[in-house]
Amino acid sequence: MTFKAKGAKPTLRSAARKLGVAESVLDSGFGVLPIDPARAVYTVRVVDAAAAPPAGTRRGVGGPFSNPRIAPFGRTKKG
Repeated sequence: MTFKAKGAKPTLRSAARKLGVAESVLDSGFGVLPIDPARAVYTVRVVDAAAAPPAGTRRGVGGPFSNPRIAPFGRTKKG
């Protein structure tokens, strides 16, 4: 999910409050990552999709977005 935050870089706790979810449903290993620091847009990973707020229900919040596994497509070249 993405969200806008004012002031200093948000913590996982403040991100959870902004999203309206329990901190325990956010991936602490992923943390809070800046997407567009100039516009104060950040992202977090929600580990339980059912706990994510529905899209468009919170101001300044986007998502949820999918997080597909990234893997090579087809054969890989050997070095």
